[in-house]
Amino acid sequence: MNTRDIEYYVQIVKQKNFTKVANHFDVSQPTITYALQRLEKELGAVLITRDRSHHELIITAAGRQLFLHAQSILQEITMAKAEIAQLQKKKLRFGMPPIIGNEYFPKLSSYFIKHNLMNQIEITDGGSRDLYGMIHQGRIDLAVLGSTQPIVDQKLETELLLDKRFMIIVSPSHPLADRSSVSFKDLTDEQFVLLNEHYVHPAAFTKLSKQTHTDPKVVYQSNDLTILKSMIRENVGIGFLTEIAVHPEDNLVCVPLSDEVQPRFLISLAKRAQQIPTPLQEQVIQVIHEFVKTQKNSPS
Repeated sequence: MNTRDIEYYVQIVKQKNFTKVANHFDVSQPTITYALQRLEKELGAVLITRDRSHHELIITAAGRQLFLHAQSILQEITMAKAEIAQLQKKKLRFGMPPIIGNEYFPKLSSYFIKHNLMNQIEITDGGSRDLYGMIHQGRIDLAVLGSTQPIVDQKLETELLLDKRFMIIVSPSHPLADRSSVSFKDLTDEQFVLLNEHYVHPAAFTKLSKQTHTDPKVVYQSNDLTILKSMIRENVGIGFLTEIAVHPEDNLVCVPLSDEVQPRFLISLAKRAQQIPTPLQEQVIQVIHEFVKTQKNSPS
């Protein structure tokens, strides 16, 4: 099966117009027609029919089935090309979310330097949800991801590294600052400022809201953690962040949740299941394991 024919076919289904597809690839219209005919002959099935009365293309059941597989085939080919090209560069593309990176990367980098790996690692910054998509697309090779539950994905190999809490974050002048803990249900009258959908925090927040049958008021969402912390300090609202997001220099107070059942901030290492590990990748993973051991043995 010709991969170029598959590329043509995917565009036929998407655009439902042979002329547009021909223009898209800068080829003649008969080229597109012959590609479709080759696929139909090889598969022994009609993939597309023409409704001449309405001047439109109709994708058959067989055609829809092929379309589903064709997209995966093209994605795998694109990923294979990217991974092979990356092997030639002898670099590892490593994704790390800002919150996890701010807490751990300065310490982790000293381990990379000690093992002479730092100049072979390309760091990509992004929210966990964004990095999850990037590792699927082959745009990064390895990622540390935050999640509210264990990552189950047949296309990824994942390993839980650390397990952290979510906390309520307030200004030192806020009435909650003196509390040793607080129930999420007791926060119904509070205004929240939250991280947005690029992070996993909204999922944990929603889970707590449903669990406690509450509807907290969210006045602002952003992907900028610095801005959120400033707003919390100014008492614009209270925050909901993992404990590792707040440091002493932030001049903020972390109040633990007292709820018996509450989501956790899980930090996992992820790589594509079908990616053949390189010596560099194996060495980086080994160093990460070495570093994580020190974090597990240190006081929370």
